[in-house]
Amino acid sequence: MKTPTAPLKSKTILIPVDNSSQAEEAVRSVQAMSLPERVLLLHTISIPQLAYPGTGMSVGHHFSEAAEKALREEGVRILKKAASLLPPECKEVSQRLEIGIPASVILSMAQDESVDLIIMGSRGLGTIKEHLIGSVSHRVATHASCHVLLVKAPVVPFNSILLPIEQLLDAEWAVEFLSHKPFRGIPHITVLHVIPFAQPILPVGALLPGTWKKALQNGGVHLTKNVTDKLSNLGYSVESLVQTGAPSSVIQRQISNLQPQLVLMGIPGHSPFQRLTHGSVSHATIHHSPCSVLLIREPSPQATA
Repeated sequence: MKTPTAPLKSKTILIPVDNSSQAEEAVRSVQAMSLPERVLLLHTISIPQLAYPGTGMSVGHHFSEAAEKALREEGVRILKKAASLLPPECKEVSQRLEIGIPASVILSMAQDESVDLIIMGSRGLGTIKEHLIGSVSHRVATHASCHVLLVKAPVVPFNSILLPIEQLLDAEWAVEFLSHKPFRGIPHITVLHVIPFAQPILPVGALLPGTWKKALQNGGVHLTKNVTDKLSNLGYSVESLVQTGAPSSVIQRQISNLQPQLVLMGIPGHSPFQRLTHGSVSHATIHHSPCSVLLIREPSPQATA
Protein backbone atom coordinates (compact mmCIF):
# COMPACT_ATOMS: atom_id res chain seq x y z
CA MET A 1 0.00 0.00 0.00
CA LYS A 2 1.53 3.29 -1.13
CA THR A 3 1.00 6.25 1.16
CA PRO A 4 1.41 9.80 -0.12
CA THR A 5 4.73 11.24 1.01
CA ALA A 6 3.75 14.88 0.70
CA PRO A 7 2.11 16.40 3.78
CA LEU A 8 -1.58 17.14 3.39
CA LYS A 9 -1.85 19.58 6.28
CA SER A 10 -3.22 22.94 5.15
CA LYS A 11 -0.13 25.16 5.33
CA THR A 12 -1.50 27.63 2.78
CA ILE A 13 -5.21 28.40 2.56
CA LEU A 14 -6.78 30.38 -0.27
CA ILE A 15 -10.15 32.06 0.40
CA PRO A 16 -11.91 33.80 -2.49
CA VAL A 17 -14.19 36.53 -1.12
CA ASP A 18 -16.91 38.84 -2.37
CA ASN A 19 -19.55 40.85 -0.55
CA SER A 20 -21.81 37.85 0.14
CA SER A 21 -22.66 36.32 3.51
CA GLN A 22 -21.47 32.96 2.17
CA ALA A 23 -17.98 34.37 1.62
CA GLU A 24 -17.95 35.72 5.17
CA GLU A 25 -18.84 32.26 6.50
CA ALA A 26 -15.98 30.82 4.45
CA VAL A 27 -13.56 33.21 6.14
CA ARG A 28 -14.97 32.43 9.59
CA SER A 29 -14.57 28.71 8.94
CA VAL A 30 -10.80 29.10 9.39
CA GLN A 31 -11.47 29.08 13.13
CA ALA A 32 -12.62 25.44 12.77
CA MET A 33 -9.32 24.43 11.13
CA SER A 34 -5.84 23.97 12.55
CA LEU A 35 -3.84 27.17 12.33
CA PRO A 36 -2.42 27.56 8.80
CA GLU A 37 0.97 29.04 8.08
CA ARG A 38 -0.42 31.41 5.47
CA VAL A 39 -3.84 32.72 4.40
CA LEU A 40 -4.43 34.26 0.96
CA LEU A 41 -7.57 36.37 0.64
CA LEU A 42 -8.56 36.88 -3.00
CA HIS A 43 -11.10 39.22 -4.53
CA THR A 44 -11.59 39.13 -8.30
CA ILE A 45 -13.15 41.92 -10.34
CA SER A 46 -14.30 42.02 -13.94
CA ILE A 47 -13.92 45.39 -15.67
CA PRO A 48 -16.68 46.26 -18.16
CA GLN A 49 -15.48 47.43 -21.58
CA LEU A 50 -18.14 49.51 -23.33
CA ALA A 51 -18.08 51.33 -26.64
CA TYR A 52 -20.61 53.72 -28.08
CA PRO A 53 -20.23 53.81 -31.90
CA GLY A 54 -22.31 56.97 -32.27
CA THR A 55 -20.24 59.04 -29.84
CA GLY A 56 -16.79 57.50 -30.20
CA MET A 57 -14.71 55.18 -28.04
CA SER A 58 -13.87 57.78 -25.39
CA VAL A 59 -17.18 57.45 -23.57
CA GLY A 60 -16.74 53.69 -23.15
CA HIS A 61 -13.10 54.14 -22.13
CA HIS A 62 -13.96 56.74 -19.47
CA PHE A 63 -16.80 54.60 -18.19
CA SER A 64 -14.50 51.59 -17.86
CA GLU A 65 -11.93 53.67 -15.98
CA ALA A 66 -14.58 54.94 -13.56
CA ALA A 67 -16.01 51.45 -13.12
CA GLU A 68 -12.57 49.98 -12.48
CA LYS A 69 -11.80 52.64 -9.87
CA ALA A 70 -15.09 51.98 -8.06
CA LEU A 71 -14.67 48.20 -8.22
CA ARG A 72 -11.12 48.39 -6.91
CA GLU A 73 -12.19 50.57 -3.99
CA GLU A 74 -15.02 48.17 -3.18
CA GLY A 75 -12.63 45.23 -3.51
CA VAL A 76 -10.21 46.78 -1.02
CA ARG A 77 -13.07 47.21 1.47
CA ILE A 78 -14.16 43.59 0.97
CA LEU A 79 -10.63 42.29 1.54
CA LYS A 80 -10.13 44.41 4.67
CA LYS A 81 -13.42 43.19 6.13
CA ALA A 82 -12.50 39.58 5.34
CA ALA A 83 -9.13 40.00 7.05
CA SER A 84 -10.88 41.33 10.16
CA LEU A 85 -12.94 38.11 10.37
CA LEU A 86 -9.90 35.82 10.52
CA PRO A 87 -8.73 34.46 13.88
CA PRO A 88 -6.18 36.89 15.40
CA GLU A 89 -3.56 34.14 15.59
CA CYS A 90 -3.37 34.05 11.76
CA LYS A 91 -0.10 35.94 11.34
CA GLU A 92 0.71 35.79 7.63
CA VAL A 93 -2.31 37.12 5.74
CA SER A 94 -2.13 38.41 2.17
CA GLN A 95 -4.86 40.41 0.44
CA ARG A 96 -4.95 40.01 -3.35
CA LEU A 97 -7.06 42.03 -5.77
CA GLU A 98 -7.07 40.56 -9.28
CA ILE A 99 -8.85 41.23 -12.57
CA GLY A 100 -10.30 38.34 -14.56
CA ILE A 101 -12.77 35.49 -14.61
CA PRO A 102 -13.21 34.38 -10.96
CA ALA A 103 -12.88 30.61 -11.40
CA SER A 104 -9.84 30.95 -13.67
CA VAL A 105 -8.13 33.41 -11.33
CA ILE A 106 -8.77 31.17 -8.32
CA LEU A 107 -7.41 28.07 -10.03
CA SER A 108 -4.34 29.90 -11.35
CA MET A 109 -3.50 31.39 -7.96
CA ALA A 110 -3.97 28.04 -6.23
CA GLN A 111 -1.47 26.53 -8.66
CA ASP A 112 1.05 29.40 -8.56
CA GLU A 113 1.02 29.70 -4.77
CA SER A 114 1.10 25.93 -4.07
CA VAL A 115 -2.14 26.21 -2.11
CA ASP A 116 -3.07 23.23 0.08
CA LEU A 117 -6.72 24.12 0.67
CA ILE A 118 -9.26 26.40 -1.00
CA ILE A 119 -12.16 27.50 1.21
CA MET A 120 -15.20 28.86 -0.59
CA GLY A 121 -18.72 29.86 0.24
CA SER A 122 -21.34 27.96 -1.73
CA ARG A 123 -24.50 29.70 -2.86
CA GLY A 124 -26.19 26.40 -3.60
CA LEU A 125 -27.25 27.08 -7.18
CA GLY A 126 -29.91 24.72 -8.45
CA THR A 127 -28.89 22.12 -11.00
CA ILE A 128 -30.70 23.83 -13.92
CA LYS A 129 -29.30 27.26 -13.11
CA GLU A 130 -25.79 25.87 -12.77
CA HIS A 131 -25.99 24.24 -16.18
CA LEU A 132 -27.06 27.56 -17.66
CA ILE A 133 -24.56 29.96 -16.07
CA GLY A 134 -22.11 27.74 -14.25
CA SER A 135 -21.06 27.97 -10.62
CA VAL A 136 -17.67 29.32 -9.56
CA SER A 137 -17.54 27.01 -6.56
CA HIS A 138 -18.46 23.99 -8.68
CA ARG A 139 -15.84 24.78 -11.31
CA VAL A 140 -13.17 25.21 -8.67
CA ALA A 141 -14.20 22.01 -6.87
CA THR A 142 -14.07 20.10 -10.16
CA HIS A 143 -10.77 21.39 -11.52
CA ALA A 144 -8.63 22.34 -8.50
CA SER A 145 -5.58 20.17 -7.86
CA CYS A 146 -5.74 20.80 -4.09
CA HIS A 147 -8.37 20.14 -1.42
CA VAL A 148 -11.54 22.26 -1.51
CA LEU A 149 -13.84 23.09 1.40
CA LEU A 150 -17.29 24.32 0.35
CA VAL A 151 -18.91 26.12 3.26
CA LYS A 152 -22.68 25.75 3.09
CA ALA A 153 -23.77 26.48 6.66
CA PRO A 154 -22.87 28.94 9.43
CA VAL A 155 -19.59 28.06 11.07
CA VAL A 156 -19.62 25.68 13.99
CA PRO A 157 -16.79 23.47 15.21
CA PHE A 158 -16.60 20.35 13.09
CA ASN A 159 -17.59 18.05 15.94
CA SER A 160 -19.25 15.47 13.70
CA ILE A 161 -17.94 14.33 10.31
CA LEU A 162 -19.41 11.88 7.81
CA LEU A 163 -16.66 10.13 5.82
CA PRO A 164 -18.00 8.19 2.81
CA ILE A 165 -15.34 5.89 1.35
CA GLU A 166 -15.58 4.04 -1.94
CA GLN A 167 -12.41 1.95 -1.99
CA LEU A 168 -9.03 1.50 -0.35
CA LEU A 169 -7.42 4.35 -2.27
CA ASP A 170 -9.70 7.20 -1.21
CA ALA A 171 -9.73 5.72 2.31
CA GLU A 172 -5.93 6.06 2.39
CA TRP A 173 -6.13 9.72 1.40
CA ALA A 174 -8.67 10.43 4.12
CA VAL A 175 -6.61 8.70 6.81
CA GLU A 176 -3.48 10.53 5.67
CA PHE A 177 -5.29 13.86 5.71
CA LEU A 178 -6.80 13.25 9.13
CA SER A 179 -3.47 12.06 10.55
CA HIS A 180 -2.27 15.68 10.42
CA LYS A 181 -5.15 16.77 12.69
CA PRO A 182 -6.45 19.43 10.27
CA PHE A 183 -9.30 20.50 12.58
CA ARG A 184 -9.34 22.25 15.90
CA GLY A 185 -10.50 19.69 18.41
CA ILE A 186 -11.10 16.00 17.76
CA PRO A 187 -14.34 15.40 15.82
CA HIS A 188 -16.41 12.24 15.91
CA ILE A 189 -16.18 10.48 12.54
CA THR A 190 -18.69 8.12 10.96
CA VAL A 191 -17.10 6.03 8.20
CA LEU A 192 -19.67 5.06 5.56
CA HIS A 193 -19.22 2.50 2.79
CA VAL A 194 -22.04 1.92 0.31
CA ILE A 195 -22.32 -1.34 -1.61
CA PRO A 196 -24.18 -0.49 -4.85
CA PHE A 197 -26.37 -3.60 -4.98
CA ALA A 198 -29.14 -1.53 -6.54
CA GLN A 199 -29.17 1.62 -8.61
CA PRO A 200 -32.22 3.86 -9.12
CA ILE A 201 -32.98 2.48 -12.60
CA LEU A 202 -31.45 -0.96 -12.98
CA PRO A 203 -31.66 -3.43 -10.05
CA VAL A 204 -28.11 -4.72 -10.46
CA GLY A 205 -28.20 -6.36 -7.06
CA ALA A 206 -30.96 -8.70 -8.18
CA LEU A 207 -28.56 -10.21 -10.71
CA LEU A 208 -25.83 -11.00 -8.19
CA PRO A 209 -25.61 -14.47 -6.61
CA GLY A 210 -25.98 -14.58 -2.85
CA THR A 211 -22.36 -15.62 -2.39
CA TRP A 212 -21.19 -12.52 -4.28
CA LYS A 213 -23.39 -10.28 -2.18
CA LYS A 214 -21.96 -11.80 0.98
CA ALA A 215 -18.42 -11.34 -0.30
CA LEU A 216 -19.09 -7.68 -1.08
CA GLN A 217 -20.65 -7.19 2.35
CA ASN A 218 -17.65 -8.79 4.05
CA GLY A 219 -15.30 -6.66 1.94
CA GLY A 220 -17.14 -3.51 2.98
CA VAL A 221 -16.96 -4.47 6.64
CA HIS A 222 -13.24 -5.20 6.33
CA LEU A 223 -12.61 -1.87 4.56
CA THR A 224 -14.45 0.23 7.12
CA LYS A 225 -12.85 -1.65 10.03
CA ASN A 226 -9.41 -0.99 8.58
CA VAL A 227 -10.18 2.73 8.40
CA THR A 228 -11.82 2.97 11.82
CA ASP A 229 -8.92 1.14 13.45
CA LYS A 230 -6.42 3.57 11.92
CA LEU A 231 -8.46 6.60 12.92
CA SER A 232 -8.97 5.26 16.44
CA ASN A 233 -5.20 4.86 16.75
CA LEU A 234 -4.91 8.54 15.78
CA GLY A 235 -7.16 9.50 18.68
CA TYR A 236 -10.47 9.97 16.86
CA SER A 237 -13.86 8.77 18.08
CA VAL A 238 -15.06 6.59 15.20
CA GLU A 239 -17.96 4.40 14.17
CA SER A 240 -18.70 2.69 10.86
CA LEU A 241 -21.69 1.95 8.66
CA VAL A 242 -21.91 -0.47 5.72
CA GLN A 243 -25.09 -0.09 3.70
CA THR A 244 -26.45 -1.07 0.30
CA GLY A 245 -28.15 1.01 -2.34
CA ALA A 246 -27.42 3.92 -4.65
CA PRO A 247 -24.38 5.70 -3.10
CA SER A 248 -25.68 9.25 -3.58
CA SER A 249 -29.04 8.42 -2.02
CA VAL A 250 -27.50 6.55 0.92
CA ILE A 251 -25.09 9.40 1.63
CA GLN A 252 -27.94 11.92 1.63
CA ARG A 253 -30.00 9.70 3.92
CA GLN A 254 -27.15 9.43 6.41
CA ILE A 255 -26.57 13.19 6.29
CA SER A 256 -30.22 13.58 7.25
CA ASN A 257 -29.99 10.94 9.99
CA LEU A 258 -26.64 11.91 11.52
CA GLN A 259 -26.74 15.69 11.01
CA PRO A 260 -22.95 16.05 10.61
CA GLN A 261 -21.32 19.47 10.39
CA LEU A 262 -19.08 18.26 7.56
CA VAL A 263 -18.93 15.63 4.83
CA LEU A 264 -15.37 14.64 3.92
CA MET A 265 -14.93 12.86 0.58
CA GLY A 266 -11.98 11.65 -1.46
CA ILE A 267 -12.08 12.65 -5.11
CA PRO A 268 -10.07 10.39 -7.44
CA GLY A 269 -8.21 11.34 -10.52
CA HIS A 270 -6.89 14.26 -12.49
CA SER A 271 -8.18 12.99 -15.83
CA PRO A 272 -11.64 13.87 -17.25
CA PHE A 273 -12.54 10.17 -17.29
CA GLN A 274 -11.78 9.74 -13.58
CA ARG A 275 -13.76 12.87 -12.74
CA LEU A 276 -16.68 11.59 -14.81
CA THR A 277 -16.81 8.09 -13.29
CA HIS A 278 -16.75 9.26 -9.67
CA GLY A 279 -18.07 12.76 -10.19
CA SER A 280 -21.77 11.93 -10.05
CA VAL A 281 -21.62 10.96 -6.36
CA SER A 282 -19.52 13.94 -5.27
CA HIS A 283 -21.53 16.26 -7.53
CA ALA A 284 -24.80 15.11 -5.97
CA THR A 285 -23.35 15.47 -2.48
CA ILE A 286 -22.14 19.01 -3.18
CA HIS A 287 -25.55 20.01 -4.51
CA HIS A 288 -27.83 18.36 -1.98
CA SER A 289 -25.90 18.35 1.28
CA PRO A 290 -27.13 21.04 3.71
CA CYS A 291 -23.80 20.91 5.53
CA SER A 292 -20.31 21.86 4.39
CA VAL A 293 -18.35 19.50 2.13
CA LEU A 294 -14.57 18.99 2.15
CA LEU A 295 -13.22 17.35 -1.01
CA ILE A 296 -9.90 15.55 -0.54
CA ARG A 297 -7.98 15.53 -3.78
CA GLU A 298 -5.81 12.69 -5.01
CA PRO A 299 -2.12 13.51 -4.49
CA SER A 300 -0.38 14.64 -7.65
CA PRO A 301 2.15 12.29 -9.30
CA GLN A 302 4.92 14.65 -8.14
CA ALA A 303 3.77 14.29 -4.54
CA THR A 304 3.78 10.53 -4.62
CA ALA A 305 6.97 10.03 -6.59
